[in-house]
Amino acid sequence: MNRKGLDDAARALEDLAAGNMPAAAQVTAGAAALEKIHADFPAWRDVGDALFGLKALASGCGMELDAKGRQRAARLADIVRSLTDQI
Repeated sequence: MNRKGLDDAARALEDLAAGNMPAAAQVTAGAAALEKIHADFPAWRDVGDALFGLKALASGCGMELDAKGRQRAARLADIVRSLTDQI
């Protein structure tokens, strides 16, 4: 696993949870790191959700999250951080 990429993914998700647009480089690096994990563990729904959200952002899609969406982004950031802690 790519610790730096996972950290970027978590930070990007935290930015989304705070209602901010994450940096493009963070989104791209984070999506790449999550893609590798998702390839090995495709049944991990949370990793897949985080991956597809970051990939959508990386492709230029905007993301305006409501309160529930920001809560979900925060939860996904926690999950990604837990993966980082395991490295």
